[in-house]
Amino acid sequence: MSAALRVAEAPACLYALHMASQKTAAIVLKSTDFGESDCIVHFFTRDFGRLRGIAKGAKRSLKRFIGSLEPLSAVDLRFFEKKTSDLVRVESAALKHQFPGIRADLDKLSEASLLSEIVATATGEREAHRTLFDTLLRALALIDRLPAGQSRIAGVGRLLETRVLSLLGFEPQLLACLQCRKGLEDIARPAFSVLRGGLLCEGCAAGEPQLVPIGVPTLKLLSQGVRADLEILPRFAWTPRANAEASRVLHPFAQAQLGRELRALRFMNALDRDRARRAETR
Repeated sequence: MSAALRVAEAPACLYALHMASQKTAAIVLKSTDFGESDCIVHFFTRDFGRLRGIAKGAKRSLKRFIGSLEPLSAVDLRFFEKKTSDLVRVESAALKHQFPGIRADLDKLSEASLLSEIVATATGEREAHRTLFDTLLRALALIDRLPAGQSRIAGVGRLLETRVLSLLGFEPQLLACLQCRKGLEDIARPAFSVLRGGLLCEGCAAGEPQLVPIGVPTLKLLSQGVRADLEILPRFAWTPRANAEASRVLHPFAQAQLGRELRALRFMNALDRDRARRAETR
């Protein structure tokens, strides 16, 4: 090999030494434009946890990234990991599932976006959590194929929200008083403490801030959903009252545990306000 050829090949060799090719299943959490042709993409991966990567030429690509970098897409991700950068370099993202049912229904989209945002907020970079990944992927597939109907979608959404929070270490205590351990069946007027993350009986609730009254049937639904197989969640019987109670408890609880306002909840609230306005004009 000539000296000139060795010099020409040296940069590529050095680049390869600093890069390690990896492959994993991933869910796209967020994608933003970067420059004229690139994208910065946030992934939740099965084997590497949450990753941020740069997809070079993604906006011009006619092959590598067709429709695969949209949020809530499930992909087979190939990337190069460079030790000198926090960003991985995305080589390809082969689309596995795009969940068209979610994209065609605003209620489904809001529920799926909430789960995705909770995961994005609560997980650290490069911290693998395979059970959480598998649960999120199954949850998106479940939401995707739910029949239309706001009440059922919202009910399944609350169960999935509880499941994801529990896997992240934020499981709400729903079946006994946090303080005196009195069982749910012996509590006449249960209330949920947003700050303490669980149920309080009448006596222990005195003077506690941020309490939310909640019915026994709703508490039982949520507690059963924490460990039930995801496929049977659509069979749970949800009433408008149970949906409202679960939302009033879980949404503030999630935001208190995560320490921030969730954008997906703003979107949900806007949908509810718009639905209420349309109902008033009929």
